[in-house]
Amino acid sequence: MDSRVKILTMLSLIVASFFLSGCITYQIARYVEGDEVIIPNDRLEVGKTTLGEALSLLGAPDRVGKAGMEDLLVYERALLYRNRIKVGLPIPLSSVIRTSFDASAYGTLVRYDSLALFFNSDRVLKHKTFQQGSNHPYFKTLFSSHQ
Repeated sequence: MDSRVKILTMLSLIVASFFLSGCITYQIARYVEGDEVIIPNDRLEVGKTTLGEALSLLGAPDRVGKAGMEDLLVYERALLYRNRIKVGLPIPLSSVIRTSFDASAYGTLVRYDSLALFFNSDRVLKHKTFQQGSNHPYFKTLFSSHQ
């Protein structure tokens, strides 16, 4: 009788572990949107560099805008980092009970590198600004009332 209880206990533990064991996944993702933002300080001189020279040096900007009477070129790259953990039921159990259970949690961090060039009406560089590792894209911080 005692051996039957041990065998039944062992079998029930094996069956329970089969049904209760789930899938655990951990994902680390890194996404990059845009080209690297490089500031050639030696070739971008305020008061001397023209719009054409800046475009030939840096290429096409990611965004173009107007700020008052000035033309604005923005070069921007977004870096996204995401960590995610997910726990779910095993496939055999979900096919038996016709429902699935999963729980997941994730954290996301996005950083922006931005170079903004302001040109006056004569198309000469008036001002330049560079921000590395910002929480927001440049246009959002430029036109936001909360800074």
